[in-house]
Amino acid sequence: MPRTAPTSTRATDPAESPRIAELARCLDCGAGLAGRASCPGCGRSYPESDGILGAIGPLAGRNRIAARFYDGPGWARFRPWERLFLRVQGGKGRARRQILRHLHAPPLARVLEVGIGDGENVDQVPGDWTVYGVDIARAPLRDALRRRPGLAGRLALAEGEALPFADGTFDAAWSIGGFNYFRDHAAALREMKRVTRPGGSVVVADEVPDLHRLGIGHLIGVPRLDAAWLRALGLDREFADMVLGLDLDPAAVVESAWPGASKHRIWGGLGYCFVHADTAPDPESAGQISPPPGPTP
Repeated sequence: MPRTAPTSTRATDPAESPRIAELARCLDCGAGLAGRASCPGCGRSYPESDGILGAIGPLAGRNRIAARFYDGPGWARFRPWERLFLRVQGGKGRARRQILRHLHAPPLARVLEVGIGDGENVDQVPGDWTVYGVDIARAPLRDALRRRPGLAGRLALAEGEALPFADGTFDAAWSIGGFNYFRDHAAALREMKRVTRPGGSVVVADEVPDLHRLGIGHLIGVPRLDAAWLRALGLDREFADMVLGLDLDPAAVVESAWPGASKHRIWGGLGYCFVHADTAPDPESAGQISPPPGPTP
């Protein structure tokens, strides 16, 4: 039976929606912050600077490496190559809609993007949805605010593995790109599901983790050539080593955290997309994103 999305009780205007500090809860004791700069329960500090809430501790593992890269000069050097990849997939809009079309939420939905970066996906979802976002790197969040000032007060420095929100805070949640290099993949998936209301859409997508094996170095049996090539593209040595050494089976990780999730082929087989099992497409659901049209620039 088709499942019709319930009517949302959110604010009719995103500008009237609560700030992220009003939705956040303490990572240590779980108390609601209610907009305060410190937890009323344990006193932990949650500073807000330039419209960005700080809800993060010292980073470790892959998160530390990734944040250093995205906050450094390498990301600006690598970005044109990412855009070239998306252009090959028919354009940024088409490439993103292959994933975002799996999101289903009611009008006036409150939604969360984990790894929002500079906010490029915000324009790809219905305009009456109120988008909140978290990321582990500050520089992309600042870029998001410069490009979309309306996101002020709706962004936070936070890890996907430790989202500072109560259960069921959002109508939908997603992560596009970067998931391969999360510190703890299964924990992040469980967190995204936890903060989404029962029956809400939860989607994760990224490039296939062994994409680097298509590099000339791997094809001719000299992997060190691919390491040099990745560094030439803008990756620092630590990030390049992380890419080449990644041992990840996305299907196995998703099955452990989201049993029964559906898998979808994207980007001509160069990417993957998983949708939580409770989110089967419903053609009657309001707010459904249309399938991708023809190529766009």
